[in-house]
Amino acid sequence: MACPAIGLGAKAVIVSNHGAGGSDRPSTIDALPAVVETCAGRIAVLVDGGFRRGTDVAKALAMGANAVGVGRPYLWGLGAFGEPGVAKVLEILRTETRVAMMQCGVRSVKEFTPAFVRRV
Repeated sequence: MACPAIGLGAKAVIVSNHGAGGSDRPSTIDALPAVVETCAGRIAVLVDGGFRRGTDVAKALAMGANAVGVGRPYLWGLGAFGEPGVAKVLEILRTETRVAMMQCGVRSVKEFTPAFVRRV
C-alpha cells in the first residue's frame, strides 16, 4: 500500500486520534505499525494519543515512530504548577525514557526495534 501523504509532498505524517474523541479504537499505538510500514522510511512518522510515561515513548519509538507527542502530561503539569510543572513533567518523561533505554540495553533511540515490544 502506498502512503498518500508522500504523493502530496508531505515530509511527515502524524498518527493521532485527537485525544480519542469519544472512542479509543483504533488506538494510535495499534495503528502505528501499519503506518510505519506504509511510509517505509520515506517520510517521518509522528504519533500522539495516550502516551503518559517514558515507557510509552520507548514503545512507540521501538515500533518505528520518529517522534512522540505528549499532550495531556504537560497540561497536567501546567495546571498544577504552571511553567515549572511543565518542566518537571518533561524531566520525568526524559528520565523514564532513559531508564527504559538502559533496561533494554540501547544507547540511542535509533537502536530500538520492534523486537523490544511484545503484545500480550
